[in-house]
Amino acid sequence: MPNSFPEPCWGVSQEACEQPSAFATAGPNPFMLSGVFQRLLQYHFSVADNIEEPLLKGYLWTPSTQCCAVSETEEGSAYDYEPSRILIKPSWSSLGPEVQQLPTILIKRKSFRSESVALRNQSALGMSEGWRPGERHHMVIRGGHNIICKGGTGAEAELLGQEVFFRMLHFQQIIKKDFHLGSLLTQSVSELRTRNDESKTSFYTVVNLDWSYMYNWLVIPESPIIKRVAIHQTTFT
Repeated sequence: MPNSFPEPCWGVSQEACEQPSAFATAGPNPFMLSGVFQRLLQYHFSVADNIEEPLLKGYLWTPSTQCCAVSETEEGSAYDYEPSRILIKPSWSSLGPEVQQLPTILIKRKSFRSESVALRNQSALGMSEGWRPGERHHMVIRGGHNIICKGGTGAEAELLGQEVFFRMLHFQQIIKKDFHLGSLLTQSVSELRTRNDESKTSFYTVVNLDWSYMYNWLVIPESPIIKRVAIHQTTFT
């Protein structure tokens, strides 16, 4: 099958955007990283040559579980690609009946927390855009993601976990650099686990990612408006 899905791109050309949004300029955040991991894996499974495990080369991802691509013919547009053979989506998204039929990769954010930065000065004086004095603060945000690889059999879940683990391992330094992370580590892939649903038993493995980045903000003091209040002696009598 020819590849009709573009390689992951973390931005657009400067000519294509008028003004960068606050989302694009605010730096990394946990929600954005969920999208990065999801898009990377979707592209990986959209091309058979990307997949290292021979038994998984038929597990091709497409944008839909129905018709997924359009080709031009003499009669007009026609859908000629097979539907997706694997689902790759956030863990909180709506999961329909197709989840019971297809192998699935779910991107799940773990908890994250803030940590103090061990600097000589706890804060540094800065200037805002309006040249008002401000105080800069720095905290490390540390968290992680779980990538859950579900299969209809134990062997399927094992192979998916192995494929995802090494794919994330290969790209962790690139993602760390492009998204200005302090760290990104593909830590482990779990042992095979099972879950008993009402109708069947499902199998899954969990790939564990840990990351951190520096969060900076500027506090600008704003003096409240002081109103004059006339106080007379009769006020206290």
